[in-house]
Amino acid sequence: MLPLLLVLAACGQSDRQQAPATRGAPSSTAPRGPDNLVLRIARTGGRARVYAYPRLDTVVWSAGDAPAPARVLGFDGEAGTIAYVDAKGQPARVDFRQGAAYTVSRTKATGLASADGNAIFAITADGGVERYAPGGTWKWKPPVAARALFPQEDGTLLVLGERPAGSVVWRVRPPSANVADSALLPKVDRTLRTQVGDRIYLASGTQLTGIRTRTIERTPDIAFRTPVELLAATPSGDRVFVVTRGGTTIDIVDRYQERVAGSIDVGRNVAELRVDPLGRYLLVRPEGRDSAVVIALATNRVVGTLPTAWRADLPFVAPDGGVALAQGADVIIADGETLTPTVRVRGGAADFWYSFQWTGFRPRAASLDQPVEFAGPPVDSAARDSTVPADSAARRAADTTSRRAGGFTVSFAALLAPDKARDLAASIHVGSETARVVTSVRDGATIYRVVLGPYATREEAERVGRESKQSYWVYEGGP
Repeated sequence: MLPLLLVLAACGQSDRQQAPATRGAPSSTAPRGPDNLVLRIARTGGRARVYAYPRLDTVVWSAGDAPAPARVLGFDGEAGTIAYVDAKGQPARVDFRQGAAYTVSRTKATGLASADGNAIFAITADGGVERYAPGGTWKWKPPVAARALFPQEDGTLLVLGERPAGSVVWRVRPPSANVADSALLPKVDRTLRTQVGDRIYLASGTQLTGIRTRTIERTPDIAFRTPVELLAATPSGDRVFVVTRGGTTIDIVDRYQERVAGSIDVGRNVAELRVDPLGRYLLVRPEGRDSAVVIALATNRVVGTLPTAWRADLPFVAPDGGVALAQGADVIIADGETLTPTVRVRGGAADFWYSFQWTGFRPRAASLDQPVEFAGPPVDSAARDSTVPADSAARRAADTTSRRAGGFTVSFAALLAPDKARDLAASIHVGSETARVVTSVRDGATIYRVVLGPYATREEAERVGRESKQSYWVYEGGP
């Protein structure tokens, strides 16, 4: 749900009215919003790391053996998972709470899509549809082979299929296999799902048609002089950007007026469009050039051009308005308004990057977490008193108070099953320390976290995490 909340927050008064991003220091009395984060995975696969953006030297989470990424499908802020397509075209996930990254299914599939980063939909080799979710796999065979999938936030799924005389869109609600509604269309060449998800846009030659996803009603067709080649939309979907064949301008379709309401002249043929997830900037790749034209969407003003390679992950616009660029072996962060480079990450282009916002890596208040005590065999009090120093209880109490006061904690997993948490903790040893389990309550459920620490410095905590040979992340504060 987090991406949708961000969209609604960004578009509450329409994308047009947003001011450019600024980097002024926040008020000390202002409520703290989600943390700006960046997931980085080696493009060939391997360890996944999350950095606290823009301090890209600060790792807040790490896990090994992530499949090589190709493109991100979505982020589920409730579950703490990122769904993506790996380099083999297979669905994969990074699970921050479990400290793991893995392939979801090895079934040969295309058209992978997700509305929420949780349920992943795919088209199988025979034209069928499958859904991969934590609760299991759902399968559906449409009347004709599926061509594109449009999952919705309400759990429904729109499926585009090809008929002999054109195209058709079906609406189904998994796990039901019954078609709830459908719409017939001319042969579709291009498709676009708005980020909010209340419409999809379908281009048939020179015609652009919108479909309201809840009712499957068609909106009036909009005609262009030449065939539609590229489509993009603001997060709220109030404007659709259209590039036609051989065009050097971007036409702007106003969804409320159902017509072309303006245009932006780029001066060169346009090869690719990429919209800022918060609706402030549009990035444009001119044909035949390794660069990005930055356009401020509040005014449709061309800010300027930045050199960058174009990949599935880069360039992108970060939550603070910085534009991340791939330049040679490095990644550069440039200010979106001045285009001035502010950060250089040497060797960063060897990684796949994904920017997101979340609160899940923050330290919890000490009062919310209590050490877990598991029942064991009875202990004879006399024997216990003869072996334990009289002041040990006081030292343990003082140690507990010290640990909750601050420092840096190494966290290995957050589990719902106490026995699994206990077994994992017992298997983690660093020096003379053994991991322990602490509990917290979230939405009425008890979470069992496996931790070590806290430690006086982040460097020491990172060392302990590495020596554990386990997936881990480090956060500031006591467990």
